[in-house]
Amino acid sequence: MLDIACVIDPRFAGGTAAALACDIDAFLATGLRVGLAEVHSSYLDGAPDARSRIATALYEDRRIERLDPSDGHPIKARTVFLHHPMTFFYGIRTPLRLQADKVFLVAHHLPFRGDGSLQYDPAATARRVARATGARTQWLPVSGLCRQQLRSFTPFIRLAPLDWPNVFSLDSWTPRRQAFSGNRLMIGRHGRADPLKWPDTAAGIAASLPDLPNCGIRVMGCPRADLERLGADLSDWTVLDFDSEPVPHFLDGLDVFVYHFHPASSESFGRTVAEAMLMGAVCVLDPRLAPTFGDLALYGHPQDTAGIIETLRQDPAAARARADRARAAIAQRHSLDTVPARLDALHAAGPAEPGPRYASPMAVLRKTAGMIRRGEYFPSHLATRR
Repeated sequence: MLDIACVIDPRFAGGTAAALACDIDAFLATGLRVGLAEVHSSYLDGAPDARSRIATALYEDRRIERLDPSDGHPIKARTVFLHHPMTFFYGIRTPLRLQADKVFLVAHHLPFRGDGSLQYDPAATARRVARATGARTQWLPVSGLCRQQLRSFTPFIRLAPLDWPNVFSLDSWTPRRQAFSGNRLMIGRHGRADPLKWPDTAAGIAASLPDLPNCGIRVMGCPRADLERLGADLSDWTVLDFDSEPVPHFLDGLDVFVYHFHPASSESFGRTVAEAMLMGAVCVLDPRLAPTFGDLALYGHPQDTAGIIETLRQDPAAARARADRARAAIAQRHSLDTVPARLDALHAAGPAEPGPRYASPMAVLRKTAGMIRRGEYFPSHLATRR
């Protein structure tokens, strides 16, 4: 029997795949026997039909046992981690029979969109997991905000007693330069080329990455056609394809990392933000990320960004101190070393007691009915794929 089995659709290319890879590194470092099963969900049917770069590296890692759900044999493990609720809300093509002491669904995605409508129904997702796997699952939120939203659905889902935030191998995230140490500032961001990860107007896009004196703008991962269709002018930006250079190397060249996103979208954790903090950039973020990053970042709407950056530039020493404090906090909270204790706590504890609700069950029912009425119950046009 395996100690750990992890399950993912191998087409995930962003934060979900990166989070899984780091989890597996932490499991292997403690001497656990780890298996990986690949499933295919209609959720990613619009994505390239091949393993992502991260999934390919995991598949080729000989320390990990490859599991084939289609061979008819159950996957036997002490603990199983199913990654991303949208995978199972949309359904997997091949049943995945599990025999495990505990099964956890890692909630990389918030159930509610930024406009308050449902992206997926956790209660329905739990039922579909049970039909597909034969197992009852506990939900593992990746952040406090995700937990808060999932509480809307208790007692219809079982919520694990602790969160499962992203972790990082700190050896890979060591800055070689200090932010605000040169004469010219570099402002930028990175992420998959998804229009939902950007403001929804040309004015918002321009304000989010402002054209300031003695500053440059660098972006890695940009839905250029979508932004230009809105009327955004990208002519003064340096735009790189997603993953065209190692993320730590890209971030090491930024002084300020800016992230504002579509009003209809949402972020359950914000792995790209944590990566930027680990590489010593000062982060200027959408206020919706404040519950996750607290005082480690500065917050404002796109039109506030230029003023925030100019204030930072007036006191470079204070800006560097802010970046150093954020880096230290993320390193302490999200290193691979935190995983063994969290895993032990999961094994030792039962489901959490129902907590305060984010929305009443009646509100959830109304939103679900609205989704069905608007034809959004499988909302591929607003699904952010990580």
